[in-house]
Amino acid sequence: MAKEVEIEVKSMLSKEGYQTLIKQFNLSENEAFEQENHYFDTKDFQLREKRSALRVREKNRSYTLTLKQPHTVGLLETHQPLTEQQFQTFRKQAKLPTGDVVNQLEELDIKIEELHYLGALQTKRLEIAYNKGSLCLDQSHYLDLTDYEIEFEGQTLEHANETLNTVLQSVQLHSIPAKNKVQRFFERKQLLKK
Repeated sequence: MAKEVEIEVKSMLSKEGYQTLIKQFNLSENEAFEQENHYFDTKDFQLREKRSALRVREKNRSYTLTLKQPHTVGLLETHQPLTEQQFQTFRKQAKLPTGDVVNQLEELDIKIEELHYLGALQTKRLEIAYNKGSLCLDQSHYLDLTDYEIEFEGQTLEHANETLNTVLQSVQLHSIPAKNKVQRFFERKQLLKK
């Protein structure tokens, strides 16, 4: 288990902008690794109301439970590894092993048994070390949609913003406000219900 403060900034991209940045950094889409985010909340979206999100990230047949909460700067992330069996039990029966994520959920007054599975978002990610941080180009598929974004995780918010803006300006792209993946997933899910 680990806790960390994540300081990242992002911008949505068009497919063409995504491909331009791949060329700019001499990357190939074949180098992308795949990960799948499985999202959970209560039926009345208590986590979302608290500006928090709960996911299980599946990557290379490993599973990590993560609770994201607002923090003074960035987001506070609490991580806890799960086995595949623990993930399946959580997904089907709303049961989690004890640990720091469960403790954090209890502090938020979220009842584990009220959590349910909302769906998944698959991402093909290209990630490189860049300017004392981490630069990611993501192609995400969820529900009936594919979108593209660039993320930069930096040391401070100012460092992250300056780096992202410099990268975008270097290829004549403008920053397009980007909600995080779970927000985009929820909004699309709500739109499809109408």
